[in-house]
Amino acid sequence: MKKIFLDTEFTGLHQKTTLVSLALVAETGEEFYAEFTDYDKNQVYDWLVENVIAKLFLNDTNQSRKLNKMRIKGNRSEIKSALLIWLEQFEKKTNQKGKIIPSLQIWADVPHYDWVLFCELFGGARNIPKQIHFKALDLSTLMFAKGLDINKPLMDFMDKNEKLPDDYRLHNALSDAQLGMKILKKLLRNE
Repeated sequence: MKKIFLDTEFTGLHQKTTLVSLALVAETGEEFYAEFTDYDKNQVYDWLVENVIAKLFLNDTNQSRKLNKMRIKGNRSEIKSALLIWLEQFEKKTNQKGKIIPSLQIWADVPHYDWVLFCELFGGARNIPKQIHFKALDLSTLMFAKGLDINKPLMDFMDKNEKLPDDYRLHNALSDAQLGMKILKKLLRNE
């Protein structure tokens, strides 16, 4: 099953939160990054402005519909449509009866909000694309099971000779998904 790392940024840790950005990074390098224009502006507070909204970077000239590095700014409907197109590039496996079976496994760092918000883009968990497995896996739980300190920032798990990219932005969904995939690959390689 192909692994895809999910990260989102949203307007708060509460039941009516709305997506600000979403990123998916496949273990094979394909990326999807979206910034939402229809998040609830009434839920914005100082920390969110300084640490999340200030790190959004899409504008009219740097969006891309290329499948391997899709970048889109738009409302939920536009982003869902683009995401469905992006997901089409991954092989769909079928069983003997021709029914699509899951071939994509979503990982996230503490996916409690990320996964619910991702599923809600499709109208709930029962409506996610059939090639996506219905259970999201949790990087923090994997780290805990390996005896690692889950209270440390993910960047602390990089090798000493590794550096963050110059354009890394903490609390930017794309930067955090890229880092998450890097750490996931490292942990799974060491099993």
